[in-house]
Amino acid sequence: MDRDPREDENQDADWIFAFDDPHSLPTDRLPGREEFDRYATPLLARRAGGAALPRTEEAPAPVAEGAASNASEPDAVTGAIEVVPGEDAWETAGESRTRSYARSGTTPNAEEEEIPLGGFQLPERFKELGIFDALRDVLALITLASALTTTLTTADTPVLDLIGRIAVGVALAALVAVHALRWFPEKPPLRAIRILRVAGMAPALAAAVTVLVADLALSLPVLFAPLPDGPPVGIGVGVSLLLLGAILGIEPRAHEGYVPQARARRIARTVLLGIGIAAAAALLLALVMIIGRLFTTGWPFSLMAFANTVVSALLLLVVIASALRRDRSWYVFSTAVTAGLAIAALADNTLGLQFAAPLSAATGYVYLPFLFAAFGLMISRSFVRSMPLSFRRTDWLVYTVRTFEFSALMHAAAVLWHLLASLAATAGAAPGGPVLHLVDAVVCVCFVVVSLFGRNALLSRPAVSARASGVVAALVLVVVGFLDVIVNSLATLSGAGLVTGGAALVLGIGAALMLTVPAPVRDEFGAPDISRMFADFRARDGGRVSLLDLVPDVTEETAERKFYPGS
Repeated sequence: MDRDPREDENQDADWIFAFDDPHSLPTDRLPGREEFDRYATPLLARRAGGAALPRTEEAPAPVAEGAASNASEPDAVTGAIEVVPGEDAWETAGESRTRSYARSGTTPNAEEEEIPLGGFQLPERFKELGIFDALRDVLALITLASALTTTLTTADTPVLDLIGRIAVGVALAALVAVHALRWFPEKPPLRAIRILRVAGMAPALAAAVTVLVADLALSLPVLFAPLPDGPPVGIGVGVSLLLLGAILGIEPRAHEGYVPQARARRIARTVLLGIGIAAAAALLLALVMIIGRLFTTGWPFSLMAFANTVVSALLLLVVIASALRRDRSWYVFSTAVTAGLAIAALADNTLGLQFAAPLSAATGYVYLPFLFAAFGLMISRSFVRSMPLSFRRTDWLVYTVRTFEFSALMHAAAVLWHLLASLAATAGAAPGGPVLHLVDAVVCVCFVVVSLFGRNALLSRPAVSARASGVVAALVLVVVGFLDVIVNSLATLSGAGLVTGGAALVLGIGAALMLTVPAPVRDEFGAPDISRMFADFRARDGGRVSLLDLVPDVTEETAERKFYPGS
């Protein structure tokens, strides 16, 4: 750290701010050629690793000094400068040379050609394959395959199960076929590939919708019946995964010659609005069922059904509203939350997660298919192209604030859930006893308070203490959420969910990482200025920044009396 950088003999002399610069060139006039040669000779002699622009094997013959000086002068008539052979050879050295793109002495920028990550580079045949299109196809493949291993329907419905399995098989075969037709032939039939993709995914989409409609149609006649043997169909997490895989895979990709236009973006928003309307209609039907079952099944069942409905409807409202309102920060955060739920739902049979439990229109609010369908549309090319996305340092602070806001909102709903569950537990209609639910309600209140504390600290405190307070709040969510998960898993054998501390655990980890990792890692010039980062964040969050605030104060400079040099 204390060593003089000028003592480094291996430093690159091609850098603009080279430390070995003897500063011998005149600054009051343009140097002559002899002066520049005397200046450059010691720099070139101290080069240890060879020239940054090495000569090729067929190096041009040296040019005489007089010829070089004459060639550098413009023609008296035309004003053209004669090309020096040596300089032309340097410009056309070809692929055997390397370049130095120094800018500030800290980090050189990238070259024209993309540098492969970790030395891995796709073959030339796959140069048109986009990373996000590949991720969409991989996620579609995983969700479609998982639909075969998770619960499709809870009742014994062999016809619906057979339809679902056939649809999954057709979709998987179509997904493999479109990639085989795209990458193996020399001239792939792009139009036929797009048609095959849509036609292959359509049966999976139709099968998922068929199960939803069948459950609704068979549930209406028994909407207020006790149903001791369970719902007539029952929608498992496999239906939601099947719907998500079909929506992700049905849209043609960029490497298949498809570019979403304005019409496709309008259709995506219209379909998303239709999903919201359908979810609202399903919510209304669930409320009617809950009220009717007060007189047939009893108040404990209706109380627990209402508690579950409130939490599910709130989550669905946050996700769909963020996309329809085109709020960038809420859109990114909601997409990340739903992606986490989709990944967790893949292992539903193993983990037994509460949010992915089978539901039916006859017993509760079926929200998960609408949530996954909205997620599939939100990450589609037609919708993403209409959303401006950014992941700069200030954006990570905005996403952290949204994390704390989401935590406070959802845990407030969890408090209501535990209060209603404590009442239902007195009649044996809720897992655990009343005391356990009251304790969990107090813990969820703590989660709300800590989340609001972290949010307000990021928005109002000084920069350094604001980030420290946000990290402390996130760690409190992690520690207390982990302990809450352990206690509930031992007391009620329940998995990690919103009401058992699992959401606090995950959200705390995410907030802590966003406050500590992206800022120094993503800044290519080193650790960021925390004070300026928070100032930019708060100015952006306020949304009302005057242009006058960006003009520097030059009052003292203009008031100072200055004298012309030499006067």
